Amino acid sequence: MMVELPIGKSLYKITCETSEKEKLLYLAAKLNKRVNELSLSLKNADEKTLLVIAALTLEEELEHNDISEQEDEEKLNEQDMYDAVSENMENIADTIEKLIVKIQNY
Repeated sequence: MMVELPIGKSLYKITCETSEKEKLLYLAAKLNKRVNELSLSLKNADEKTLLVIAALTLEEELEHNDISEQEDEEKLNEQDMYDAVSENMENIADTIEKLIVKIQNY
């Protein structure tokens, strides 16, 4: 299926599965909005330049999200580590208490 995506002053024809049409139209509308906003602040930029700037902005956002996700994963890993250490310390404490009871009863 062919879908026409209006972005900036151009119309881009993209082939896609029927099930992907609505998603592509939605994404194109978001990109179009971004390009239009850029065109307001960069009045002398041509459409190609606006698309490149929009793409670079999106890449920067993706990179920022990737870094945030990595930091969250590291925090989770730290928390898992603290939980494991805490559990091991409790097990050691229980074992020591049992040994003390055995020694006292001996």
